[in-house]
Amino acid sequence: MATVGRSIFRLRHYDCVGFDMDHTLCRYRLGAVFEMEYQALAKYLIEQKGYDVRLRRPLAEDVDFLHKGLVMDVELGNFVKLSAKGQVLRASHGTKPMTTAEITSQYGPLRSNEFLRQMAADPIEATEGPLHRKYRPFKDYFDLPAALMCARIVDLLDYTNGNKPLEKYTFWRDVLCGLVEMFSRDNLKLNIGGYYPKIKRHPELYLQPCGERLKKWLTELKKEKVTFLISGSDPEYVQWVASYCLGTDWRNYFDYIVCASKKPGFFSGERPFQRWNYTNSSGVEDEEMQLDEVLPANSKTIYLRGNWTQLKSSMSWCCGVDHPKFLFFGDHLIQDVLAADVSRLDVVAMVEELAAESHPQKGPPIDGLASYKRWGSFFYDGGFTEINNRQTTVDPFEKMNTLWSNLVRKHARLCVAYIETISDYPSNHEFVTIQNGQNSDKFLGFLPSLPTCLL
Repeated sequence: MATVGRSIFRLRHYDCVGFDMDHTLCRYRLGAVFEMEYQALAKYLIEQKGYDVRLRRPLAEDVDFLHKGLVMDVELGNFVKLSAKGQVLRASHGTKPMTTAEITSQYGPLRSNEFLRQMAADPIEATEGPLHRKYRPFKDYFDLPAALMCARIVDLLDYTNGNKPLEKYTFWRDVLCGLVEMFSRDNLKLNIGGYYPKIKRHPELYLQPCGERLKKWLTELKKEKVTFLISGSDPEYVQWVASYCLGTDWRNYFDYIVCASKKPGFFSGERPFQRWNYTNSSGVEDEEMQLDEVLPANSKTIYLRGNWTQLKSSMSWCCGVDHPKFLFFGDHLIQDVLAADVSRLDVVAMVEELAAESHPQKGPPIDGLASYKRWGSFFYDGGFTEINNRQTTVDPFEKMNTLWSNLVRKHARLCVAYIETISDYPSNHEFVTIQNGQNSDKFLGFLPSLPTCLL
Protein backbone atom coordinates (compact mmCIF):
# COMPACT_ATOMS: atom_id res chain seq x y z
CA MET A 1 0.00 0.00 0.00
CA ALA A 2 1.28 3.47 -0.80
CA THR A 3 2.16 5.77 2.05
CA VAL A 4 -0.94 7.52 3.33
CA GLY A 5 -1.49 10.09 6.03
CA ARG A 6 -2.87 9.15 9.41
CA SER A 7 -4.78 11.04 12.04
CA ILE A 8 -6.26 10.43 15.49
CA PHE A 9 -9.98 10.36 16.28
CA ARG A 10 -10.64 11.37 19.88
CA LEU A 11 -14.05 11.25 21.50
CA ARG A 12 -12.91 13.78 24.07
CA HIS A 13 -12.48 16.29 21.23
CA TYR A 14 -16.29 16.80 21.18
CA ASP A 15 -18.48 18.87 23.49
CA CYS A 16 -21.81 17.27 22.49
CA VAL A 17 -22.36 13.64 21.46
CA GLY A 18 -25.62 12.34 20.01
CA PHE A 19 -27.18 9.10 18.86
CA ASP A 20 -29.90 7.66 16.71
CA MET A 21 -31.83 4.91 18.49
CA ASP A 22 -32.93 2.10 16.15
CA HIS A 23 -30.03 0.01 14.82
CA THR A 24 -27.57 2.31 16.57
CA LEU A 25 -27.97 2.24 20.34
CA CYS A 26 -30.76 -0.34 20.24
CA ARG A 27 -30.01 -3.33 18.03
CA TYR A 28 -32.50 -5.81 16.61
CA ARG A 29 -32.39 -9.55 16.00
CA LEU A 30 -32.71 -8.92 12.31
CA GLY A 31 -33.43 -12.41 11.05
CA ALA A 32 -36.54 -12.66 13.23
CA VAL A 33 -37.60 -9.05 12.54
CA PHE A 34 -37.29 -9.54 8.77
CA GLU A 35 -39.49 -12.65 8.82
CA MET A 36 -42.08 -11.00 11.07
CA GLU A 37 -42.26 -7.85 8.94
CA TYR A 38 -42.43 -9.82 5.72
CA GLN A 39 -45.32 -11.99 6.93
CA ALA A 40 -47.21 -8.95 8.25
CA LEU A 41 -46.85 -7.27 4.85
CA ALA A 42 -47.91 -10.45 3.05
CA LYS A 43 -51.03 -10.71 5.23
CA TYR A 44 -51.99 -7.12 4.42
CA LEU A 45 -51.48 -7.53 0.66
CA ILE A 46 -53.36 -10.83 0.50
CA GLU A 47 -56.28 -9.88 2.73
CA GLN A 48 -56.64 -6.18 1.90
CA LYS A 49 -55.44 -5.98 -1.71
CA GLY A 50 -56.21 -9.44 -3.07
CA TYR A 51 -52.67 -10.59 -3.85
CA ASP A 52 -51.63 -14.20 -4.46
CA VAL A 53 -51.44 -16.36 -1.29
CA ARG A 54 -48.08 -17.70 -2.51
CA LEU A 55 -46.55 -14.49 -1.18
CA ARG A 56 -46.74 -16.10 2.25
CA ARG A 57 -43.68 -18.26 1.51
CA PRO A 58 -41.03 -17.90 4.23
CA LEU A 59 -38.64 -15.03 3.64
CA ALA A 60 -35.76 -17.37 4.50
CA GLU A 61 -36.20 -19.23 1.18
CA ASP A 62 -34.81 -16.17 -0.65
CA VAL A 63 -32.78 -14.59 2.12
CA ASP A 64 -29.74 -14.07 -0.12
CA PHE A 65 -31.82 -11.54 -2.05
CA LEU A 66 -31.71 -9.14 0.90
CA HIS A 67 -29.05 -6.46 0.54
CA LYS A 68 -29.31 -3.02 2.13
CA GLY A 69 -29.38 -0.23 -0.44
CA LEU A 70 -31.00 -2.03 -3.38
CA VAL A 71 -32.93 0.35 -5.64
CA MET A 72 -36.18 -0.76 -7.28
CA ASP A 73 -36.94 0.46 -10.79
CA VAL A 74 -40.64 0.72 -10.02
CA GLU A 75 -42.04 0.55 -13.56
CA LEU A 76 -39.66 -2.11 -14.91
CA GLY A 77 -39.69 -4.41 -11.88
CA ASN A 78 -35.88 -4.42 -11.67
CA PHE A 79 -33.67 -4.24 -8.59
CA VAL A 80 -30.26 -2.66 -9.00
CA LYS A 81 -27.09 -2.25 -6.98
CA LEU A 82 -25.71 1.18 -7.84
CA SER A 83 -22.22 2.56 -8.04
CA ALA A 84 -21.21 5.91 -6.59
CA LYS A 85 -21.70 7.36 -10.08
CA GLY A 86 -25.19 5.93 -10.54
CA GLN A 87 -24.19 2.98 -12.72
CA VAL A 88 -25.75 -0.46 -12.38
CA LEU A 89 -23.22 -2.83 -10.82
CA ARG A 90 -25.60 -5.80 -10.55
CA ALA A 91 -29.31 -6.22 -11.17
CA SER A 92 -32.20 -8.63 -11.06
CA HIS A 93 -35.65 -8.68 -12.59
CA GLY A 94 -37.84 -9.82 -9.75
CA THR A 95 -35.67 -12.38 -8.01
CA LYS A 96 -34.00 -13.48 -11.27
CA PRO A 97 -30.43 -12.15 -11.79
CA MET A 98 -30.03 -10.12 -14.96
CA THR A 99 -27.24 -10.80 -17.44
CA THR A 100 -24.88 -8.12 -18.72
CA ALA A 101 -26.80 -8.09 -22.01
CA GLU A 102 -30.12 -7.61 -20.20
CA ILE A 103 -28.71 -4.77 -18.10
CA THR A 104 -27.25 -2.89 -21.07
CA SER A 105 -30.41 -3.39 -23.11
CA GLN A 106 -32.42 -1.51 -20.47
CA TYR A 107 -29.85 0.95 -19.08
CA GLY A 108 -27.54 1.46 -22.08
CA PRO A 109 -23.86 0.63 -22.60
CA LEU A 110 -22.89 2.80 -19.61
CA ARG A 111 -25.45 0.94 -17.48
CA SER A 112 -27.04 4.16 -16.25
CA ASN A 113 -29.53 6.92 -17.05
CA GLU A 114 -30.18 10.49 -15.95
CA PHE A 115 -32.39 9.42 -13.05
CA LEU A 116 -29.87 6.97 -11.57
CA ARG A 117 -27.12 9.57 -11.93
CA GLN A 118 -29.35 12.08 -10.17
CA MET A 119 -29.90 9.64 -7.32
CA ALA A 120 -26.15 9.22 -6.89
CA ALA A 121 -25.44 12.95 -7.16
CA ASP A 122 -28.08 14.10 -4.63
CA PRO A 123 -29.39 11.18 -2.53
CA ILE A 124 -31.44 13.38 -0.21
CA GLU A 125 -33.41 15.05 -3.00
CA ALA A 126 -33.68 11.82 -4.97
CA THR A 127 -35.07 9.82 -2.07
CA GLU A 128 -37.36 12.52 -0.65
CA GLY A 129 -38.58 14.14 -3.89
CA PRO A 130 -40.55 13.02 -6.97
CA LEU A 131 -37.81 10.67 -8.21
CA HIS A 132 -38.61 8.51 -5.20
CA ARG A 133 -41.77 7.36 -6.97
CA LYS A 134 -39.81 6.05 -9.98
CA TYR A 135 -36.73 4.63 -8.28
CA ARG A 136 -37.28 3.42 -4.75
CA PRO A 137 -34.21 2.65 -2.61
CA PHE A 138 -34.53 0.23 0.30
CA LYS A 139 -32.28 2.23 2.58
CA ASP A 140 -32.54 0.58 5.98
CA TYR A 141 -33.48 -2.62 7.77
CA PHE A 142 -37.06 -1.52 8.47
CA ASP A 143 -38.08 -1.57 4.80
CA LEU A 144 -35.66 -4.22 3.49
CA PRO A 145 -38.19 -7.12 3.67
CA ALA A 146 -40.40 -5.10 1.31
CA ALA A 147 -37.71 -5.42 -1.37
CA LEU A 148 -38.12 -9.20 -1.42
CA MET A 149 -41.91 -8.80 -1.35
CA CYS A 150 -41.76 -6.59 -4.44
CA ALA A 151 -39.41 -8.98 -6.23
CA ARG A 152 -41.73 -11.92 -5.57
CA ILE A 153 -44.71 -9.92 -6.81
CA VAL A 154 -42.80 -9.27 -10.05
CA ASP A 155 -42.12 -13.03 -10.35
CA LEU A 156 -45.82 -13.86 -9.91
CA LEU A 157 -47.00 -11.19 -12.35
CA ASP A 158 -44.52 -12.41 -14.97
CA TYR A 159 -45.67 -16.00 -14.43
CA THR A 160 -49.31 -15.10 -15.04
CA ASN A 161 -48.19 -13.18 -18.15
CA GLY A 162 -46.74 -16.29 -19.76
CA ASN A 163 -43.31 -15.87 -18.12
CA LYS A 164 -42.83 -12.55 -19.86
CA PRO A 165 -42.17 -9.16 -18.22
CA LEU A 166 -45.01 -6.65 -18.17
CA GLU A 167 -44.59 -3.39 -20.02
CA LYS A 168 -45.17 -1.54 -16.76
CA TYR A 169 -45.58 -2.60 -13.13
CA THR A 170 -48.02 -0.68 -10.94
CA PHE A 171 -48.09 -2.61 -7.65
CA TRP A 172 -45.70 -0.44 -5.63
CA ARG A 173 -48.41 1.81 -4.22
CA ASP A 174 -50.06 -1.25 -2.62
CA VAL A 175 -46.80 -2.31 -0.97
CA LEU A 176 -46.18 1.23 0.23
CA CYS A 177 -49.65 1.34 1.78
CA GLY A 178 -48.84 -1.90 3.57
CA LEU A 179 -45.64 -0.42 5.01
CA VAL A 180 -47.41 2.77 6.11
CA GLU A 181 -50.15 0.73 7.78
CA MET A 182 -47.63 -1.54 9.52
CA PHE A 183 -45.74 1.32 11.16
CA SER A 184 -48.61 3.77 11.69
CA ARG A 185 -48.73 5.61 15.01
CA ASP A 186 -52.39 4.66 15.44
CA ASN A 187 -51.42 0.99 15.34
CA LEU A 188 -48.70 1.72 17.89
CA LYS A 189 -51.08 3.50 20.27
CA LEU A 190 -53.81 0.86 19.91
CA ASN A 191 -51.33 -2.04 19.86
CA ILE A 192 -52.82 -3.54 16.70
CA GLY A 193 -51.53 -4.65 13.31
CA GLY A 194 -48.84 -7.08 12.30
CA TYR A 195 -45.79 -5.41 13.87
CA TYR A 196 -46.25 -3.72 17.23
CA PRO A 197 -48.23 -6.42 19.12
CA LYS A 198 -45.66 -9.08 18.24
CA ILE A 199 -42.57 -7.09 19.11
CA LYS A 200 -44.19 -5.99 22.39
CA ARG A 201 -45.40 -9.47 23.32
CA HIS A 202 -42.03 -11.14 22.72
CA PRO A 203 -39.30 -8.49 22.74
CA GLU A 204 -36.68 -11.12 23.47
CA LEU A 205 -37.24 -12.54 19.96
CA TYR A 206 -36.67 -9.24 18.20
CA LEU A 207 -34.52 -6.94 20.37
CA GLN A 208 -31.03 -7.22 21.87
CA PRO A 209 -30.67 -5.78 25.38
CA CYS A 210 -27.70 -3.44 25.78
CA GLY A 211 -24.81 -4.74 27.87
CA GLU A 212 -23.64 -3.23 31.13
CA ARG A 213 -20.41 -1.95 29.56
CA LEU A 214 -22.38 0.12 27.03
CA LYS A 215 -24.57 1.54 29.79
CA LYS A 216 -21.52 2.44 31.86
CA TRP A 217 -19.93 4.08 28.81
CA LEU A 218 -23.06 6.20 28.26
CA THR A 219 -23.11 7.16 31.93
CA GLU A 220 -19.49 8.28 31.86
CA LEU A 221 -20.03 10.10 28.58
CA LYS A 222 -22.89 12.15 30.03
CA LYS A 223 -20.68 13.26 32.91
CA GLU A 224 -18.26 14.85 30.44
CA LYS A 225 -20.47 15.88 27.48
CA VAL A 226 -23.88 17.12 26.58
CA THR A 227 -25.58 14.00 25.24
CA PHE A 228 -28.61 13.85 22.97
CA LEU A 229 -30.86 11.35 21.20
CA ILE A 230 -32.47 12.12 17.82
CA SER A 231 -34.83 9.38 16.67
CA GLY A 232 -37.23 9.28 13.75
CA SER A 233 -39.48 6.87 15.66
CA ASP A 234 -42.63 7.94 17.47
CA PRO A 235 -42.18 8.69 21.19
CA GLU A 236 -44.30 5.77 22.37
CA TYR A 237 -42.09 3.38 20.40
CA VAL A 238 -38.84 5.00 21.58
CA GLN A 239 -40.08 4.80 25.16
CA TRP A 240 -40.85 1.10 24.81
CA VAL A 241 -37.76 -0.03 22.86
CA ALA A 242 -35.31 2.05 24.90
CA SER A 243 -36.84 0.79 28.16
CA TYR A 244 -36.29 -2.81 27.05
CA CYS A 245 -32.78 -2.33 25.61
CA LEU A 246 -31.30 0.29 27.96
CA GLY A 247 -33.53 -0.11 31.01
CA THR A 248 -36.43 1.85 32.43
CA ASP A 249 -34.02 4.63 33.44
CA TRP A 250 -32.91 5.13 29.81
CA ARG A 251 -33.71 8.86 29.81
CA ASN A 252 -30.99 9.48 32.37
CA TYR A 253 -28.37 8.83 29.67
CA PHE A 254 -29.38 11.95 27.70
CA ASP A 255 -29.68 15.68 28.25
CA TYR A 256 -31.94 16.07 25.19
CA ILE A 257 -34.34 13.55 23.65
CA VAL A 258 -36.01 14.19 20.28
CA CYS A 259 -38.52 11.77 18.72
CA ALA A 260 -40.49 11.80 15.45
CA SER A 261 -37.68 14.02 14.15
CA LYS A 262 -38.43 13.42 10.45
CA LYS A 263 -34.80 13.22 9.39
CA PRO A 264 -33.22 14.29 7.07
CA GLY A 265 -35.44 17.40 7.15
CA PHE A 266 -34.67 17.83 10.85
CA PHE A 267 -31.12 18.88 10.00
CA SER A 268 -32.05 21.40 7.31
CA GLY A 269 -35.56 22.64 8.10
CA GLU A 270 -37.20 24.99 10.59
CA ARG A 271 -40.01 22.84 11.93
CA PRO A 272 -40.93 23.91 15.49
CA PHE A 273 -40.41 21.62 18.46
CA GLN A 274 -43.22 20.25 20.56
CA ARG A 275 -43.10 18.92 24.11
CA TRP A 276 -44.59 15.45 24.17
CA ASN A 277 -47.69 15.33 26.33
CA TYR A 278 -48.03 11.89 27.92
CA THR A 279 -51.79 12.36 28.18
CA ASN A 280 -52.18 12.89 24.45
CA SER A 281 -54.38 9.79 24.23
CA SER A 282 -57.03 11.68 26.21
CA GLY A 283 -57.11 14.48 23.69
CA VAL A 284 -54.54 16.95 25.07
CA GLU A 285 -52.38 18.41 22.31
CA ASP A 286 -48.60 18.35 22.41
CA GLU A 287 -47.28 21.78 23.38
CA GLU A 288 -45.68 23.67 20.47
CA MET A 289 -42.59 25.76 21.23
CA GLN A 290 -41.34 28.98 19.68
CA LEU A 291 -38.51 28.72 17.13
CA ASP A 292 -36.34 31.16 19.13
CA GLU A 293 -36.98 29.41 22.44
CA VAL A 294 -34.06 27.79 24.27
CA LEU A 295 -34.75 24.13 24.97
CA PRO A 296 -33.93 23.34 28.59
CA ALA A 297 -31.77 20.26 29.14
CA ASN A 298 -34.03 17.84 30.98
CA SER A 299 -33.92 14.07 30.71
CA LYS A 300 -37.58 13.95 31.78
CA THR A 301 -38.73 15.93 28.72
CA ILE A 302 -39.21 14.33 25.32
CA TYR A 303 -39.32 16.73 22.39
CA LEU A 304 -41.04 16.01 19.08
CA ARG A 305 -40.14 17.03 15.51
CA GLY A 306 -38.07 20.23 15.67
CA ASN A 307 -34.92 21.35 13.89
CA TRP A 308 -31.17 21.12 14.29
CA THR A 309 -30.49 24.87 14.43
CA GLN A 310 -32.58 25.33 17.57
CA LEU A 311 -31.27 22.19 19.24
CA LYS A 312 -27.68 23.18 18.44
CA SER A 313 -28.04 26.65 19.95
CA SER A 314 -29.74 25.17 23.03
CA MET A 315 -26.89 22.69 23.55
CA SER A 316 -24.36 25.49 23.08
CA TRP A 317 -26.09 27.37 25.89
CA CYS A 318 -26.23 24.18 27.98
CA CYS A 319 -22.52 23.36 27.75
CA GLY A 320 -21.39 26.99 27.96
CA VAL A 321 -19.37 26.88 24.73
CA ASP A 322 -19.93 29.41 21.95
CA HIS A 323 -19.02 27.03 19.13
CA PRO A 324 -19.22 23.48 20.47
CA LYS A 325 -18.05 20.48 18.49
CA PHE A 326 -20.75 17.91 17.71
CA LEU A 327 -20.53 14.17 17.04
CA PHE A 328 -23.45 12.00 15.94
CA PHE A 329 -23.78 8.21 15.75
CA GLY A 330 -26.32 6.91 13.19
CA ASP A 331 -27.03 3.99 10.89
CA HIS A 332 -29.13 5.56 8.12
CA LEU A 333 -26.63 6.64 5.50
CA ILE A 334 -28.86 9.41 4.13
CA GLN A 335 -30.96 10.58 7.07
CA ASP A 336 -28.20 10.29 9.67
CA VAL A 337 -24.78 10.26 8.01
CA LEU A 338 -25.17 12.48 4.94
CA ALA A 339 -27.69 14.91 6.45
CA ALA A 340 -25.73 15.36 9.69
CA ASP A 341 -22.42 15.88 7.89
CA VAL A 342 -23.97 18.50 5.60
CA SER A 343 -25.08 20.30 8.78
CA ARG A 344 -21.48 20.26 10.05
CA LEU A 345 -21.66 17.49 12.60
CA ASP A 346 -18.94 14.87 12.61
CA VAL A 347 -20.48 11.44 12.11
CA VAL A 348 -19.84 7.85 13.12
CA ALA A 349 -21.60 5.59 10.59
CA MET A 350 -23.05 2.41 12.06
CA VAL A 351 -22.80 -0.26 9.33
CA GLU A 352 -23.59 -3.79 10.52
CA GLU A 353 -22.36 -5.25 7.23
CA LEU A 354 -18.84 -4.41 8.38
CA ALA A 355 -19.11 -7.18 10.98
CA ALA A 356 -19.30 -9.76 8.20
CA GLU A 357 -16.73 -8.17 5.91
CA SER A 358 -13.97 -7.23 8.36
CA HIS A 359 -11.03 -9.42 9.34
CA PRO A 360 -10.99 -11.27 11.58
CA GLN A 361 -14.67 -11.81 10.86
CA LYS A 362 -16.84 -10.90 13.85
CA GLY A 363 -20.02 -12.46 12.53
CA PRO A 364 -22.51 -11.98 9.68
CA PRO A 365 -24.57 -8.79 9.60
CA ILE A 366 -28.02 -10.27 10.04
CA ASP A 367 -28.05 -13.13 12.50
CA GLY A 368 -26.43 -15.74 10.27
CA LEU A 369 -28.00 -14.52 7.03
CA ALA A 370 -25.17 -13.60 4.67
CA SER A 371 -26.69 -10.98 2.38
CA TYR A 372 -23.43 -10.31 0.57
CA LYS A 373 -23.32 -13.75 -1.13
CA ARG A 374 -25.60 -12.78 -4.01
CA TRP A 375 -25.05 -9.05 -4.36
CA GLY A 376 -21.39 -8.86 -3.38
CA SER A 377 -19.73 -6.61 -0.85
CA PHE A 378 -21.56 -3.63 0.61
CA PHE A 379 -18.37 -1.59 0.23
CA TYR A 380 -16.89 -2.61 -3.12
CA ASP A 381 -18.03 -4.30 -6.31
CA GLY A 382 -15.52 -5.33 -8.96
CA GLY A 383 -18.01 -7.23 -11.09
CA PHE A 384 -18.42 -4.44 -13.64
CA THR A 385 -14.77 -3.71 -14.40
CA GLU A 386 -15.61 -1.34 -17.27
CA ILE A 387 -16.64 1.28 -14.74
CA ASN A 388 -13.20 1.45 -13.19
CA ASN A 389 -10.98 0.07 -15.95
CA ARG A 390 -8.58 3.00 -15.61
CA GLN A 391 -8.33 2.77 -11.84
CA THR A 392 -4.81 1.77 -10.75
CA THR A 393 -4.68 3.31 -7.28
CA VAL A 394 -3.84 1.16 -4.28
CA ASP A 395 -5.62 3.58 -1.93
CA PRO A 396 -8.21 1.37 -0.17
CA PHE A 397 -10.80 4.13 0.01
CA GLU A 398 -10.70 4.65 -3.75
CA LYS A 399 -12.18 1.14 -4.01
CA MET A 400 -15.33 2.15 -2.14
CA ASN A 401 -17.33 2.33 -5.35
CA THR A 402 -20.88 1.47 -4.30
CA LEU A 403 -23.40 4.27 -3.82
CA TRP A 404 -23.78 3.62 -0.11
CA SER A 405 -20.14 2.99 0.80
CA ASN A 406 -19.27 6.22 -0.99
CA LEU A 407 -21.58 8.07 1.42
CA VAL A 408 -19.59 6.55 4.30
CA ARG A 409 -16.35 7.55 2.64
CA LYS A 410 -17.38 11.15 2.01
CA HIS A 411 -19.37 11.93 5.15
CA ALA A 412 -18.18 9.84 8.13
CA ARG A 413 -15.18 10.02 10.45
CA LEU A 414 -15.54 6.42 11.61
CA CYS A 415 -17.37 3.38 10.22
CA VAL A 416 -18.35 1.05 13.05
CA ALA A 417 -20.06 -2.33 12.94
CA TYR A 418 -21.81 -2.03 16.32
CA ILE A 419 -21.90 0.63 19.03
CA GLU A 420 -20.14 -1.83 21.37
CA THR A 421 -17.15 -1.80 19.02
CA ILE A 422 -16.36 1.72 20.22
CA SER A 423 -17.97 1.73 23.67
CA ASP A 424 -15.69 -1.12 24.77
CA TYR A 425 -12.88 1.46 24.76
CA PRO A 426 -12.48 4.19 27.40
CA SER A 427 -13.67 7.65 26.43
CA ASN A 428 -10.07 8.92 26.18
CA HIS A 429 -9.01 6.23 23.69
CA GLU A 430 -7.30 7.43 20.51
CA PHE A 431 -8.48 5.75 17.29
CA VAL A 432 -6.19 5.78 14.28
CA THR A 433 -7.80 6.95 11.05
CA ILE A 434 -6.37 6.93 7.53
CA GLN A 435 -6.24 9.71 4.96
CA ASN A 436 -9.40 9.42 2.87
CA GLY A 437 -7.88 9.71 -0.59
CA GLN A 438 -4.36 10.72 -1.51
CA ASN A 439 -5.19 14.41 -1.95
CA SER A 440 -7.90 14.64 0.69
CA ASP A 441 -7.96 16.51 3.98
CA LYS A 442 -10.46 14.00 5.39
CA PHE A 443 -9.68 10.88 7.41
CA LEU A 444 -11.71 7.71 7.96
CA GLY A 445 -11.35 4.77 10.32
CA PHE A 446 -13.01 1.35 10.52
CA LEU A 447 -13.87 -0.67 13.61
CA PRO A 448 -13.20 -3.50 14.15
CA SER A 449 -11.07 -3.31 10.96
CA LEU A 450 -11.08 -2.54 7.26
CA PRO A 451 -13.39 -4.68 5.13
CA THR A 452 -11.36 -7.47 3.54
CA CYS A 453 -12.38 -6.26 0.07
CA LEU A 454 -10.47 -3.00 0.68
CA LEU A 455 -7.23 -4.63 1.80
